[in-house]
Amino acid sequence: MNNIKYQNVSNQFKHASVKGQVPFIELNGRQHADSNFIIEHLRSHFKLPIDGNLNSSERANLRAFSLLIEESFFRCLQYDFSINASWIGTDSGFLPYFTGAKKFIAKNLIPKKFQYTKTLNAQGYGRHSVNEIEDIAKKDLMALSIFLGEKPYFFGNQPSTLDAIAFGFLAVSIYVPRNLKEINLFIEKSTPNLMEFVKRMKEQFWPDWSEICEQLALNTEDIKK
Repeated sequence: MNNIKYQNVSNQFKHASVKGQVPFIELNGRQHADSNFIIEHLRSHFKLPIDGNLNSSERANLRAFSLLIEESFFRCLQYDFSINASWIGTDSGFLPYFTGAKKFIAKNLIPKKFQYTKTLNAQGYGRHSVNEIEDIAKKDLMALSIFLGEKPYFFGNQPSTLDAIAFGFLAVSIYVPRNLKEINLFIEKSTPNLMEFVKRMKEQFWPDWSEICEQLALNTEDIKK
């Protein structure tokens, strides 16, 4: 989005930062984890203009909607994965993305990585019913849909940090195998502009999306070696 030269590193659930987080980046030999810290570090290091065109009211909206996504909609996705975490290690979940010994390891370890029950209970969302979680997610999505409206990006013709954040979480909801189908149906039928937004972001900033999904590698050159 800011024309920074970068190289993807294929992960396959094997690597995390020294803090145990994904995603993370390495810049000049140093690791930086957590998306928000990564964005701020890159903005400072490269003196990026992203969000520089926003006025104070728009910055307030950026902050509010970012938190809606990261602290509410994200919890709904966590809840979804935790309903039946063992399902993630089956052929209906992530298992087809692995082969050989990795497939055996994935079947036994990946479900544990997506078991968020304790975290969700402590946070509060884990105490809700499936219907209540779906209702929360729908309200979050509708708020985003109304704010986006007919604009190509949330603040007009120029993408912002909010667009990057929204794309990440919406893409997970749309493309990653999940338990709760109701949320996906809601996006398709009630917030079609969010679906179009995801397609727009994918085409503009991830032109190699299909190749990555087919090769199951963030860096498809790794497969060719």
